[in-house]
Amino acid sequence: MKAWEWAVWIALCLVPLAVAAASLGSLPDTVAMHVGPDGTIDRYGSKYELLPIACLLALPNLLLMLASWKAEALFAKGLVHGIDSPRNLRTLFLVLGMVDTVIYLGIMLSFGRGVLAG
Repeated sequence: MKAWEWAVWIALCLVPLAVAAASLGSLPDTVAMHVGPDGTIDRYGSKYELLPIACLLALPNLLLMLASWKAEALFAKGLVHGIDSPRNLRTLFLVLGMVDTVIYLGIMLSFGRGVLAG
């Protein structure tokens, strides 16, 4: 992988942690951690419980980064079908990582909006 690809992957892995850390300042000490099917909050927790969740959400990007790093080996072993080159495989992994990050940012922004509104 090229240096710019490593930089993008590291940024994608750190974004969930940075967003969670940045949102801690605007969240109250106790936040809703689970909402039941009827819409009632059935568990509250500390705002710091969001940090392990952010680590879990960074994990798919870390795995995609490792798979992108080994794209040539995956391609050489015949483990990739429907993609014609390791470069295209790395591009696919990068797009998936970006989509994952955008979804996470949307979740965090909507969560923060809900907390600030209510």
